Amino acid sequence: MPQENLLNPAIIKRLLNQPSPGPAIGRLIGASASLSAVELARAHDGPMMLIANDPRHADQLEAEIRWFAGEELPVQHFVEWETLPYDSFSPHQDIVSQRLTVLASLGSFDRGIVIVSGPSLLQRLPPVDYVAARTLQLRQGQTLDRQAFIDALGACGYLRVPQVDEHGEFAVRGSLLDVFPMGSNKPLRIDFFDDELESIRYFSAESQISADKVDSIKILPAREIPLDDKDVRYFRERYRERFEGQPSKSRVYREVSEGIAHGGIEYYLSLFFETTASLADYLPKGTMIFAPTDLQQTLEQSWREAVERYELCRFDPERPILEPHEVFSDAATITDKLQRFHYVVYSGQSL
Repeated sequence: MPQENLLNPAIIKRLLNQPSPGPAIGRLIGASASLSAVELARAHDGPMMLIANDPRHADQLEAEIRWFAGEELPVQHFVEWETLPYDSFSPHQDIVSQRLTVLASLGSFDRGIVIVSGPSLLQRLPPVDYVAARTLQLRQGQTLDRQAFIDALGACGYLRVPQVDEHGEFAVRGSLLDVFPMGSNKPLRIDFFDDELESIRYFSAESQISADKVDSIKILPAREIPLDDKDVRYFRERYRERFEGQPSKSRVYREVSEGIAHGGIEYYLSLFFETTASLADYLPKGTMIFAPTDLQQTLEQSWREAVERYELCRFDPERPILEPHEVFSDAATITDKLQRFHYVVYSGQSL
């Protein structure tokens, strides 16, 4: 585009009014890509998804955008798992908490910026209604069967421990129930009087001292994978259909059958659901996509890396793995989904 001031309202309006696939904005050097994203998001009547080249770039964009946006625009970051494809360990619970928070909020996210790295777009996710269907809602004064609530926490993937320390854990001590919900910055202490929920308070995991009261709270599921009895049975059926041989010799099959979240269970997600989704499926209709010019190459490179990892990891008889297309969407599928939205491209180079 010609040398003009991108922040000029008339130019922003012209950019927003162009049909998809939209315009390309070049020569965005340094933090100017973040500033441009903020200005476009302010003018756009809907949310924006800003796509970074890689996780490090996404962290940089988040820091810059929070600086430029201040308190005016909500900013969310759908972070990567920080594991390699087919790793035999799961992402840290804090990462899972942040991801589930974003997935839970996207349905009502009508303004602001969601930041994601290109490679994360390829990951298959739970169906769009998964988080909402498994979210527990509590309010002070409600009548709640205490044991049923404890069972529900276990079914949502929460781990029972002697003392709560990190996301996804809960502890039972007499009439008190401590839980560190996904999506919360602090753990909660729930005080029961018989089956009445008498109070809900935040508390410090380090000192165990209670703090501010809250009237109500939503407890998101602990994982992107369900581990209740029904879903475990479905997994067992799908696993036996998918892999030959004796499933009892597989660590994955044995541990999931016992309700244990096997390390790296996220790479078996498609065995828990009839259908899966991508992040693009979670986006509201009016979302604007702000993507780098070389996004297609980034997605294709990430796909090739997944295939290479599959070839390296597929020979373990105790841990058979799914093929790449069962774990990830291919680059063409994601590109097609993204281009259904209003699509603006950015680059640090002159276009």
